[in-house]
Formats: sequence, structure tokens, C-alpha cells
Amino acid sequence: MLLDENGLKLASFEPTLASVLGNAPGESGAKLLVEAGSHQRKRVELRDWLYVLLKSPAKNAVRTEFQDNLGMNIDRLIQDIESGYDIEDDDKGMAPSDLLPATVNPDVLKMLEEAETLVRDNRCPNISELEITLALIATADELLLDVIQATLGKDGFALLGKSLNRKIKERGGEKRPFELFGPDGKIAQGNFSGDGWSFGKRLREDMAAIGLRSKLTTRHLLYSILGNASGALAAALATFGINARDMHAALSRELSRVGRKRNDDFQLTKDTVFSAVVSVFKEANDLARERGAKGIGEKDIHRAFLAKESRELIRLLPKADAINLATLAEHLAESQDTEEESHPLQRYTLEEMKQQINNTIFGQQMAVNRIAPWISRFRFGLPRGNRPAGVFLFLGPTGAGKTQMGKELARYVYGDEEEMLFLEMGQFKTKESLNMFIGSPPGYVGYGEGKLTNGLRDHPECVVLFDEIEKADVTVFDALLRFADEGKISDPAGPVRDGRKCIIVMTTNAGQEWLRGYVNEHPEARENPESLAEQLYIAATKELAKNGYRPEFLGRIDERITFLPFSKATCRQIVDGILKKELAMIRELKGVEVVVPDDVRGVLAQLTFDKSMDEGARGAPRAINQFIISPVIDLLSPYIERGDHLPAALRAVLLGTSDVDGARIELEVAT
Repeated sequence: MLLDENGLKLASFEPTLASVLGNAPGESGAKLLVEAGSHQRKRVELRDWLYVLLKSPAKNAVRTEFQDNLGMNIDRLIQDIESGYDIEDDDKGMAPSDLLPATVNPDVLKMLEEAETLVRDNRCPNISELEITLALIATADELLLDVIQATLGKDGFALLGKSLNRKIKERGGEKRPFELFGPDGKIAQGNFSGDGWSFGKRLREDMAAIGLRSKLTTRHLLYSILGNASGALAAALATFGINARDMHAALSRELSRVGRKRNDDFQLTKDTVFSAVVSVFKEANDLARERGAKGIGEKDIHRAFLAKESRELIRLLPKADAINLATLAEHLAESQDTEEESHPLQRYTLEEMKQQINNTIFGQQMAVNRIAPWISRFRFGLPRGNRPAGVFLFLGPTGAGKTQMGKELARYVYGDEEEMLFLEMGQFKTKESLNMFIGSPPGYVGYGEGKLTNGLRDHPECVVLFDEIEKADVTVFDALLRFADEGKISDPAGPVRDGRKCIIVMTTNAGQEWLRGYVNEHPEARENPESLAEQLYIAATKELAKNGYRPEFLGRIDERITFLPFSKATCRQIVDGILKKELAMIRELKGVEVVVPDDVRGVLAQLTFDKSMDEGARGAPRAINQFIISPVIDLLSPYIERGDHLPAALRAVLLGTSDVDGARIELEVAT
């Protein structure tokens, strides 16, 4: 028996479960007793076992089943169980001091017997949360069972039982054989977690880029592993003073050839992957299971490669760089795990998207109206053949929202604003900087540093934003011209990267000097955005031509979108939006209400407007920080230092002349 007059036999339980139940010396099952006491019951019920498992801060199997696999709100389940029960008078009283057969409901003893049976029948090494949960469901009284079923739903309850049964069998040794490939013959995504699946996509892209037309070998696998300069294996090798990029360059000379055509038809299937590669993935699956992961992560693949194919690593090392493989494996195992979240596309109507973007980018209604139909087209998924998904030129003064519009494109087309490859073209001012833009051949300075080619390898579907293109050298323009035309770019090391599923955005501040002068002379021009946009475009293209921007670019552009200087009303919108966030943060963190009246907001908006031609929207947070946030901090700091109660509210007061430059804003305690 698991529970007798000597207490709970914790040695029969899996260590994590024993800790959850309470395994302090002389206090076996103490957490169950505490749970009963918190509900003023004189004996431990089945509910207490379930509560302890569900409330555990540890990531145990029960929480995983209810919360992650079934999407159940744990707090709601507990609340539903609580509301479904009334404590009988006979059950009320002081909680027992010991966990014994006499201090538990008979159903608990039945549950423990059922758990023992499950362990014995499935040849499990000990009792885990899985057996306890399945046994609890099997022996629960009708009321508890009804509450659980009602909360999970019939389908959820059935899934829970099936999942628990399957995992118990796996614990007992009846593991399903690992199948790398799905029924369609391709690698099954379900075997991988976030960054593991990303690695698989990068592996496929690498092989397509180098034009592989034979089977994938472990050498090819290592090519992709070492290609991630921030990966676990590269970091572990660095602890020995070994540069993974040098090893990758050696592999590149072996596997890729300049001029070889890309093979877009390459897929990872049973027919294109050698068995040695499959063995590495099987080992990676075992490593993922050992650490309790849902699927194979990229680090698991790195560790598995070292365990199964270390000779491939060793042969790339200079003889002087002999390393201790056991120590290298330890570094790999101890490195930090990474998980990537997926961001499924949310559904929006065209008008909803426009409204959402207008709430983020103020005062650019014309630009939003031009870009929104393109977003709808991209989300619909119409292919463009041998061209990028779209090519745009965003022009206008600094701080007007061009980069933010690129992020909005990424958010609505690819599901996350982080799906954007941002390249500051000011980094590529010289002919030599082309090596940093697209890389250089193995053995030359700049190998593996191509920001565009590496970015496309890691993110073949994203917004590629070339910021301030007027600052780039003409040779960089030439490379960009081919990319905008064909959607492909050749790495001098051999791979041909594919950007045909990318949206290309080029931004420029060209024409800003013309715009400043023109608007100063013709203030009324702001009221005619269509005309002003056309004139700005003409001025910008003239300036770009002086910097090597070729006329051919205009033929590659699908849409030119002009961002115009802000009106006073827009500046007021921006100020109000920033103040709302900043004041809410002060209220939440310090409990102080800061009141900024309309006249003060008007001054802040005017300050923003006066500098908007040079700073765009960036002037608003600067003005707010100078006149509101910093004074609030200065006023509250003495209270905090003295330990006094903070005032409930502060008020901004406009003092002095209405001339903005001479105006003074002060903070005072509101009465």
C-alpha cells in the first residue's frame, strides 16, 4: 500500500511529484494537509490532490495537460470545483497533522490503489502525476467528475483520458517509434518546437541556395548548423577559441560553387535525406524528450550532431586545435534553450486595417490609403512569378512614420512586426562595404557577414527595409537593383538567396531640404497633400539621381508612397497619445494622477509642430519628457527619499507668456 500507518511512501513516487506533494523530512504529504486545512476540512479529499497538482509552480505533467494541451484556465477549473461543493458538517474541523489512512477520504485510498495498478500494468518505474491524475479521474465521485467534464467539455475530457493513457504507456517503455517523415514523405513539423522548425526551414533554404541536386548528407547538415553564428554549437566552440565561421568557410568551399543555379525544387523528404541524417534527428528527439520539451529544438540538433557525427567536426579543425569532445558536449548541454513563438495572422477587414494603422501612424491618411490595398493583396497570396512580392519607395521627412509603416506591413502580412529585415544603408557608403551587404568568398574579409544574404537565409518571408537609400554607394545600388528586379541575390560564397516572398521597402529623406524651404514659403501647401506629394517626389528623385540612384529603379517600384509633414492637429494627436501612455504608467507604478490641462497640451503640440520638419514625431516625446515627466520625477523624489506618502495628484500649470518659446510649465500638487 502507498499509504499506511507509517504515512505516505514517497519513495514509490517520481521525485518531482514527491516534492509537489511535500517531502520534507517527517512531513510526507504536508502540502495535501495544508490544502485540506485551507478549506477547513478534517480529512484529505481527492480534490486536495488535484488542487496541489494544479497549483504547483513547477511545470508538471498535469498543468501541461490541462493548460497547454487543452487550453484550460487552471484558476477557472479550481473555481468551478469549489463552487460545485458544499462542505458537510461532518467533514468540517481542524486539518489532520499527519497523512494516514484514517485521515483521508476512502476515495483517496482507492485512487492510490488504482495508481499502483496503472504503474504495474504499464511497467512504469514509479508513480508520476500522470498515473495519479488518471487514477483520480477513475475513482472520482460523481460530483467531481461532473464538474471536470463540464469545465473541459466532452471532447476535452476524452482527449485528456487518451493523452494520459498514451503517455503512461510511453513511460512504461511502449514508446511510439520516432518518425521523422509524415505520410506525405516530407519532414513532419509536429516533431519540432519553434526554433527547431526554423532550423529545418533554414536547412531547406541552404540546400536550395547552393543548388543541391543529390541527397542531404551530414556534411550538408553541419553546413547549416555552423551557418548560425549565434547558435549553440558556434558559442560552445568559441569557448575553445575556435571560430565556427572559419569551419563554415571550409565547408562552403566544398559544398557550394559560385554560378551554380539555385534549386527551388529541393525538399527534405525520405528520398532526399541520407539515413545518417535521420539518425541525428532521432538522437535530437531523444534529447528533447529527456529535457521534457514538446519537440526538437535547434540546440537538440546541435547536441545530437556532436554525439553522432563528431568526426565531421574534427576533420574541419586544424590539428593544433584539438578539443575535448566531452567538455564541448557539456558546454552545449548547459547553453540556454530558445523557443520561438508563432504569430498566426489575425483576420481584419480592409477598413479595420486602415483604422489600426491610423491609430499607430498619425497624420498620414493618404499613405495608409495607398498601402492598405496592397496589404490585402499580400494576405490573399497572389504570386508574382520571378519578382519580389512587392517593391515600395517610402519618401518624406524624417520621423514621419516610414519605418513604422514597414513594421505595420510586417505585422499584417507576416504576423509579427519583428518579421522585418532592417538595413541602414548608411552602413554601405563605400564600394568595399558591398562585402558587408552581400558577403564575400570563403577566405576573404567579409565572408559570412552579408547582412542581406544572411537575413534572407534566416527570414525568407519578411519585409526587407532599406533605410535611407540615398546614403549607399553606387555598387550597393547595383546589387539592390537586381534584387528588386528578380527577387534573388547571389552570395559571393556561392548560395543564391531567394527573396521572392519578401516585400521590399526603400525609404529616403531625399527632398527634405526642398520641402522645408517650400513649406516655409508656402504654408498653405500643407492643405493640399496630393499636390505637395507630387512635388516632393520630383524633388526627391532629382536629389537621389545625384547620389547614383538610377532611373531603372523607378521601373521596379510597384508603389511610391509619400509621407508629408505634420499639421498642428496631428501634432496634438501625437502628444495626447504619448501622454496617455506615460501618465498611465505613473498612475500604475506610483499611484499618482498627473493632470495635464488642454492649454499645456497645446503648448507641447506647438513645440512638436515647430520642430516637426527636422524631428517629425520624435519631437513630441522629447517635449513631454522635458516639461512633464522630468518635473514629475523631480517633484516626487523627495517624498520617496523621506518615506512620506506621495500626493494623490499633480497638475501641470502654464505660466508666463503665450509665446511658446517663452512659456513655462510647472508641476504643482493638486488640491
